[in-house]
Amino acid sequence: MDAVLREARDAASCVERERRVWEPLWREVEDFVLPRCIDSPRRADEAGDTARRGPRIIDGTATRAVRILAAGMQGGLTSPARPWFRLRLADEDMEEAGPERRWLDVVERRLYAALARSNFYAAVHGLYTELAAFGSADMYHEADPQRVMRFSCLACGDFAWACDAAGRVDTVVRRLRMSARQIAQRYGEARLSRRVRRMLRRDPERSVPLVHMVRPRVRRNAGEAGKTASGGLGGVNMPWQSLTWETEGAEGLLHEGGFEEFPHLAARWDVAGGDIYGRSPGMDVLPDVKMLQEMARSQLLAIHKVVNPPMRVPSGFKQRLNLIPGGQNYVTPGQGESVGPLYQINPDIGAVTHKMEDVRRAVREGFFNDLFLMFTAEGRSNITAAEVLERGEEKLLMLGPVIERHQSELLDPLLERTYGILRRGGLLPPPPPELAGRSMRVEYVSALAQAQRVVTAQAIRRFASDVSALAGVAPQVLDKVDFEQAVDELAAIAGVPARVVRSDAEVATLRAARNGLTGTAIASLMSLPVPASAVGAAEHGMPEDGMAHGPASPVTGGGNSGTGEPHAG
Repeated sequence: MDAVLREARDAASCVERERRVWEPLWREVEDFVLPRCIDSPRRADEAGDTARRGPRIIDGTATRAVRILAAGMQGGLTSPARPWFRLRLADEDMEEAGPERRWLDVVERRLYAALARSNFYAAVHGLYTELAAFGSADMYHEADPQRVMRFSCLACGDFAWACDAAGRVDTVVRRLRMSARQIAQRYGEARLSRRVRRMLRRDPERSVPLVHMVRPRVRRNAGEAGKTASGGLGGVNMPWQSLTWETEGAEGLLHEGGFEEFPHLAARWDVAGGDIYGRSPGMDVLPDVKMLQEMARSQLLAIHKVVNPPMRVPSGFKQRLNLIPGGQNYVTPGQGESVGPLYQINPDIGAVTHKMEDVRRAVREGFFNDLFLMFTAEGRSNITAAEVLERGEEKLLMLGPVIERHQSELLDPLLERTYGILRRGGLLPPPPPELAGRSMRVEYVSALAQAQRVVTAQAIRRFASDVSALAGVAPQVLDKVDFEQAVDELAAIAGVPARVVRSDAEVATLRAARNGLTGTAIASLMSLPVPASAVGAAEHGMPEDGMAHGPASPVTGGGNSGTGEPHAG
C-alpha cells in the first residue's frame, strides 16, 4: 500500500473517531425531528437501503417547524430576490467614489450573477435545514467548467471535521459513493484498483464507496519553482491538500490535488466550549418533541378505545360475531345476554388536545417560527406598526449570535472562494489604479442583518426629529448636526446602492456648478483633489476582461495566485 494512502487513512480514522460521541444524538434528532437517511454511504453498505422513514413520528410539528426555520433563514440571510451583501473598502475613512466605487459595483454584480447561475440558492436551503435540525452542516463548493461553480450539501453523518487552534474547521473527511463508470471518467481507468476495473467491465453502474479528505498542506513550494507554465500554483503546491481513495481494495490514491481556498463551507448553529460540532434548536426541543409524540400516541389510543372499545360478548356468539357496519348476528329467542362494551371510557379529549397545543407552541418557538411567522401565529388584527417593530426587535436579539456566526463561518468563506474562482477564471475586470494597496471588506445588508442595525437608524431619526423641533425655538442648534453625514449613515444601514448617494466630492462639484464656480476653485477651497468630472477629464476605463491583480479577496484582502484547480471528490 502506498505510504501516502496509509497516512491518509490513519488521519481520516482519527477524525472520524472524534465524531462517534455525537452520532447517538444525531440519530435521535433524525428519528424524532427530521426523518431521512444520515450517514448514507455506510448505511447503504450495511443495510443495502438508504431510505428511512421515521417510524417514531406521529405528530409532524417539529418537522414542519424545521422547514419554516430553514426557509426563514434563507429569506433573511441569503435571499435570491434581494441584495444581501455589498463590497466596500476596508478603510472606512477612504471615500468610495469614481472608478473605485464603480469597480466595486461591477465585481459585486458579477458575484451575484455567478451565485445565481450556480445551484447555490437550492443547495443553501438544504444547509439551513441541516443546521436547524443537527447544528452542523457542510456545503462543498467546487469550480465547474459549465456553470463556473457547483455546490453540494452533505448530509450530517457523511462528513467528519477537525479544527485548528482557533476553533475553525480546517479538515474535512467526506464519504461518498460513485459508480465505477463515473470514477473512471473523473480519475481515469489507470488509477482504479483491480476490483473496480473488473466492476467497470461487468457492472459499470455499481456504486463504489470513496473517501475524500481536504486538509491544510504541511509541505508545499509556493515560490516560482512550484508554479505551472501558466503562472499558477500546481495542485500539489496549493494551500489545501485534497486526497481521494477507494474505501476497499485501494492500491493507491485515486487523486491528489489542491485548492487555493478551503472548499468546505462548514457552518455551526452554536458551539459550546471546545466542541467541534454544533448544537441546534432541534436538540434543544428534543425533550418536548418526545413528549409530544407520547401525547399524540396516547390521544390516538383513547380515541380508538372510544370509537372501537373492547367488547363483552356472550359465549353463544363465539366464532360467529359480526361487528362490521350492517353485519347480521342471529340470536335465539329469549336470550338474555347482549353484546356491549366491556367497560365505559370517557377520556377528556379536549384537555389533552389543549395540553398538546401548548407543547406544539413550545416546539415552534424553539425553532423561531414565531419570529418568521409573526403575523400568522398572532391571530390579532389590531396590531400597531410600533408594536410589530418592537416585538420584532426583541425576537431578533435572540438570533443575533447565530447571524454573526453564520456570517463568519458560512458567508465570508463563500464570498472569498467565489471571488477567487472568478478572478482565476478571468471573469473580473482589472481594478483601477486608485485601488492599489487597498483591501476590501464585505458588508451584509440582508433582511436579518439590517434588522440587527435598525436600532441605530431609529436613533438617528429620533435625534433628527428632536433637533428639528428645537430648531423652531433656537435655529442655531442646527449647526451642531451634520445632516449630510446622517444621510450617509442611514443609507449604509439600509443598504442603499452607492450609485444612489453622491459622494462628498460630487456634492461639492454640483454645488460649485450651481454657484457658478469652477471645479478647480472649489477643490482648492476644500483642499481636495480635483474630481475628473469637474475639469472635463476622461473617466478611468474598466475593461470587461483580463485578470484582476488588485484586492484579491473581499474578506481578507490576501493574495491568491492559482490559475485553476482539479475537481476533487
